[in-house]
Amino acid sequence: MKNLKINSSIKALSQVEMLIIIAVLGIFAAIGVSTINDGVLSGSRETKLRHDVNVLNSAASTYQAFGGDLEGLSNPEDILRKLKSQVSEEQRGLIPGLGGSFIDENIEFVMQTEEEASTDMPRLRWEPSRKKFIFDESGALGIKSLKINPFGGANVAENTEDRLGTVTYSSKTDWIWDYADTSQVIPEGPTQIPLSVQTNPASIPSTFVPVSKSGLMPPSFSIPGGDLPAFTFPLSLHLGNPNPTGTSKLIYNINFGEWVSYDSSVPISVPEDSVIQAQAVPFRPAEWNASQLTNSVYNAFVSKLLPPIIDFSKDKFSGEGDSISVTLTNINFPAISGIFYQIVPVPGKAGATTEFLAYSSEFPVSSTDYPSGFGVRAFAVALKSGYTDSRIESKFATDVGGLFEGHLDLDTSTTIASINGGDTEAHTHDITTKFGINTIDFFAIPDTKQININEAIRNPNQKFKLIIVNGNLSPGLSLVMTHENGGVSQNTDTPVDQYDNTEIKDLSVLSLGGGSGSSRLTSLKMTMTQDVILQAGVIPTNTGDVKGNTLGKQDEWRNGALTLQAVSVDSSGDDAFTTDFTLSNGDHGAASSGLLWEATLFWHWDGDSYQDNDNRFEPGRLLSIIENLDDPEAAAAYLATLRATELAQARAALVKAEKDAQKAVNAEREAEENVTAAREATIAAAATGDEAALLAAQVAEGLADEALKKASGKVKRTAQKVIDKALALEELEKFYAADS
Repeated sequence: MKNLKINSSIKALSQVEMLIIIAVLGIFAAIGVSTINDGVLSGSRETKLRHDVNVLNSAASTYQAFGGDLEGLSNPEDILRKLKSQVSEEQRGLIPGLGGSFIDENIEFVMQTEEEASTDMPRLRWEPSRKKFIFDESGALGIKSLKINPFGGANVAENTEDRLGTVTYSSKTDWIWDYADTSQVIPEGPTQIPLSVQTNPASIPSTFVPVSKSGLMPPSFSIPGGDLPAFTFPLSLHLGNPNPTGTSKLIYNINFGEWVSYDSSVPISVPEDSVIQAQAVPFRPAEWNASQLTNSVYNAFVSKLLPPIIDFSKDKFSGEGDSISVTLTNINFPAISGIFYQIVPVPGKAGATTEFLAYSSEFPVSSTDYPSGFGVRAFAVALKSGYTDSRIESKFATDVGGLFEGHLDLDTSTTIASINGGDTEAHTHDITTKFGINTIDFFAIPDTKQININEAIRNPNQKFKLIIVNGNLSPGLSLVMTHENGGVSQNTDTPVDQYDNTEIKDLSVLSLGGGSGSSRLTSLKMTMTQDVILQAGVIPTNTGDVKGNTLGKQDEWRNGALTLQAVSVDSSGDDAFTTDFTLSNGDHGAASSGLLWEATLFWHWDGDSYQDNDNRFEPGRLLSIIENLDDPEAAAAYLATLRATELAQARAALVKAEKDAQKAVNAEREAEENVTAAREATIAAAATGDEAALLAAQVAEGLADEALKKASGKVKRTAQKVIDKALALEELEKFYAADS
């Protein structure tokens, strides 16, 4: 019985983490549904910052424990770069333990301005003498927040270093570890040689000479490490032992915790954002060396849902008393998403605007309620963590073809235009009304004089990337494309200003044939809602200045018009193009070399061109365009109604998030009580000396411990969701108030 071990450790949230969660929930429980004040949001950010400092310091400690050096560094960006670094290829095989990065490579610091640093705004600062980050509310300029840029990770191939480990695998001999010879100490005077015979066998020096032993192979992971959808966690992971049967067993740990003997019949439950270390250890150490440590990192990412497809039984009402059946199709997995919709009148016409409703089945809309037609606005709502709601899609049953209150023009070209004296190769005036469309298919543009992308790029093996120019000026347009790689199809449905945030190096390499090293582009469209002009979602300007490439207010390409460009990538997958970032209101820039094809869209209005001071257009601001609308009052009333329902939806989402978070906290408290009871049962069983009872109690304690881990993880996720919903509501309220 003396060898029995009582496992009484409880691995759950730390006291600091619990205080963080309780603080977040307490803050949001105290606010009203209709408004979020600055103090609440400030408290939420402070709570998150206090949590982030623990994460950063944990990463820094682990980095130093595995040979990393932070000596002499004072700039927090240098510290972050170190934590993201990996061991160089030359050293990777010699260092036991972790050789990869110790923090998510997509994390970025948001630094305070000098003005913010002069206030009592919370900030994190690196303390070189203590080699750790500290939380502070005064002093030098610091880090005001951490953000995740899903496309902004450091280039791993370039961010490598040599680390000074405490021990290294041998590169000189057959011994396991490298060692350093020391000089022989020569005593003063003559050497004393004993004359008596040694009779104690234990004192006779051993004549054993080390022989070469075989090294075990490291374990394999059933799921490769990397970024995985958040909804797939916790993962069920299995380890594979590649060594001869009977030579070894596998051990592993989660996030540098206790080492556990791997049982192949029980999968490892891997939580979000975890590091799994594993090693093969020999049964007969005299014959085998333990394998190198291997590790796999599993990070969770959030995916944006695709909007639903809206179908009408017919395009418009045929007369009084008529009805149209509406069907909404969810193209996401039903288990992770649902659909919400609302019915709206045609702008400026009779009819009620409904609240957003949960969609269950086909429904009718009557001409009695909407005599001049109606519209349906719908979006996919995330039901599980790891996803965010889709953008709002809309469709109208009306006599109006194309867009309300205006039209878009389209230009295409295959050469780079001269500035202030250029041209395009094809122009279509009013393509939206002429063809009654609000989606442009770039493989089948309805005006035959236009240049489709597959006509401009004739070589199916030509690799290219798609970049957006001036995405920030036309956020109401969305890029929709499908590309295939290895039989797997990937769909993108992203507002252009968000696509433009993706770093060029992280854009997909495409081709029309799908050759090696590229994905085959099968569909490419630009889509917009029929009321995109009313929502100030597309830039207004004039044809002559777009075609002639007159620069915009801040030197924007094509007078600020939205431009989609296909740019060349060479056969090895390297960019064969350059961009000029000064010519775009966005992050990609405009191509200055390597252009293969270009398409330009803009609202052709009766006002001034975008470079003129009298053109006061601001994306999303109705007030900046209202003077140029045919019916300003109707447009204002229409948008006011839409915005009221969107605010109501955002407030309802916050209330639901708060309720979910409170339920998670209650479940965690219950799980804590279960762990306490299980631990007491284990202690009691150990006191009785009954091994079977003790084993059963330890198993029960382990299950209770796992349940607590899951409950604690849910508390963190739901608390973060409360913060996200509150910030989204605040953003909506501020934006709509400024445009009222």
